[in-house]
Amino acid sequence: MDHDMTSHFKPGKRRVTTWDDVGRDTFVPDHYAMPEGSDLSAHIAAHPVAQMFTAHEGRLQVTAVPFVRATGSKDQPLLLDGHMAARNPQCAAIRDGAPVLLQFCAPGAYISPRWFRERMTAPTWSYVTVQVRGRLRPIATAADTLDIIDRTVAHMEAQTLRAGETAWTCAPLTDEQMDRYLGMILAFQVEVSAAEGICRLNQEKTDTDRQSIIEGLQLQTDAGSRHIAALMQAGMEASA
Repeated sequence: MDHDMTSHFKPGKRRVTTWDDVGRDTFVPDHYAMPEGSDLSAHIAAHPVAQMFTAHEGRLQVTAVPFVRATGSKDQPLLLDGHMAARNPQCAAIRDGAPVLLQFCAPGAYISPRWFRERMTAPTWSYVTVQVRGRLRPIATAADTLDIIDRTVAHMEAQTLRAGETAWTCAPLTDEQMDRYLGMILAFQVEVSAAEGICRLNQEKTDTDRQSIIEGLQLQTDAGSRHIAALMQAGMEASA
């Protein structure tokens, strides 16, 4: 399965019309709002490991958690399935059905003023992220937990497969191994109440500076720089 970000995210050039904050719960300046038609659930599928934040019983906690969309929720309000180690103290928030904030981040990149040709401004950081808010609900049965594990493994395997390779599944594990692993895991669901995206891709800059930034990023070797360069290039081509 190909989760190329540019296949579902529409990074077209947006001229600055206002500096107002258009986010409801997230700080989203208007010119960095995800363009209409962008698929937030597809961003989550492409970057499925979120930082999961809870504030529960006086404790602020965070864990990196992989999420997959719940089975049968495609035409319904978004539901996300996740799991973590049962001994993680954050499981108390899950069992109590606490509110939760999830941050799904794609690789980002530093933008150096060295790359600006027309208008010199301060350095910045370019990124694309989706923030999800909702409420936690623990999964009660071993069968449902195993289903979440199977679907999570299948999703992650699909992202790493190369031509001719066969995806790994849980099938080779013995019943004893699976029982032991399931006893060490707490699976849960997030009932999503709100989701907002932000794409900070230098939309307020001139075409000349945007092209120069792309060229600067393409000279870098890290994945984040290449990712942002590809998104910006797609935006330039879409608005040509």
